Amino acid sequence: MTYASLIKEKKFGHGGRLLVARVPGSKHVWVDGSIAGGTRLAGSRVLTEVHAAMLLDGTAHKTKRDIQILLDKLGASLSFSATTDRLAWHAHCRTDDLGILLALIAEVLREPAFPAKELVVFKKRAEAELSLEAQNTRTQAQIALSRLIYPDGHPNRDEPTVDALAALGTLTRADLKAYHARAIDAATMVLAIAGDITLAAAKDVADKKLSRLPHDTVTLPVFTAARPCAAQHAQTIIKEKASIDYMLGAATGITKDHPDYPALVLGLQILGDRNGFSGRLMQTVRERDGLTYAIYATPNGFGAADGAAVIWATFAPQLFEKGKVAIMREVQLLLESGPSATETKLHAHMYAARIQTSLASAAALARTTHALAAEGRAMSYLDDLPSRILTLTPAQVTTSLRKYLALEHLSSSAAGMFS
Repeated sequence: MTYASLIKEKKFGHGGRLLVARVPGSKHVWVDGSIAGGTRLAGSRVLTEVHAAMLLDGTAHKTKRDIQILLDKLGASLSFSATTDRLAWHAHCRTDDLGILLALIAEVLREPAFPAKELVVFKKRAEAELSLEAQNTRTQAQIALSRLIYPDGHPNRDEPTVDALAALGTLTRADLKAYHARAIDAATMVLAIAGDITLAAAKDVADKKLSRLPHDTVTLPVFTAARPCAAQHAQTIIKEKASIDYMLGAATGITKDHPDYPALVLGLQILGDRNGFSGRLMQTVRERDGLTYAIYATPNGFGAADGAAVIWATFAPQLFEKGKVAIMREVQLLLESGPSATETKLHAHMYAARIQTSLASAAALARTTHALAAEGRAMSYLDDLPSRILTLTPAQVTTSLRKYLALEHLSSSAAGMFS
């Protein structure tokens, strides 16, 4: 049986999508949903993050405490978050309580209060979190790298922490209400439910509880895809840090739908498997050379946009220069010689096995189903990608790596205290 065959879909009358994966026997359901929005619509990550975080601080009819008590009585959980292009929610409840939970989500989306007192408290907490972010070497290295490889307006181009702090300082309740008024569009909704429920039952309760949401047309701004560019370098000094976070990356200009994507994914796993110790970088730079505690290579930012090939490592300041040389040595070796047939087969089977184990729970099914649907992809992608990876040859992997991990396009960013 394929994963896609487990997932059934219906369209809402307002144009949104409902996807249900039935897992009988638990008497529980996991719910992942979203509507279009996020940083692309708001133009500010602070606005979208504060907006999402405050949705459960009260509505026109319920206080924050009322919402908390209701969820506690149900034994349910509900949270909201913002991504680059979506306002998302994640929830869990008993199957019999799904109607109550969806009604609460609908009320929160229709009539959030954004209490002024709660905003004052939240801004103080958010300011402290951003101050900590400014001292986070990994985050600062990542922000700087994104600004080297992605153009203005690209969803994967991160906002500097100092700009986020400035935006937080001027954020008002009126800003939140104005953004909410133009951001809620049920026509862009994706609702994924996995657990002990049928598609018909889920559709019936969702239609009843979500029908009163606004159906205004929300259109996200168009962005320019990134293209591989000449390597650039950034260094962010953060004093009194015991380590340096180092990132190398190159924009690819392709999305998950590109024919080269499976070979790039497999090639990056061979180079720096992020799930264990089998990648070349861990085996050499860490295990053999003893230069780092952790080092990985991953595809980054491939969702609804084109992404990048990224390498990350952390070094003690006195080992930083040696570490950089070691990484470039291993990248160049892989680009020149390519992976062996044994490596290619091993990592392809590891990737397929991890996909299977990662979807072993209803919660994971809901999360993954929602992510694919929000990206606009068919559910068959769950089965197609592992199948394509299992058929790849060393030559195909080498060709993809040489194209998207070329040394002349590999920008670097480091953050920490330098020797």
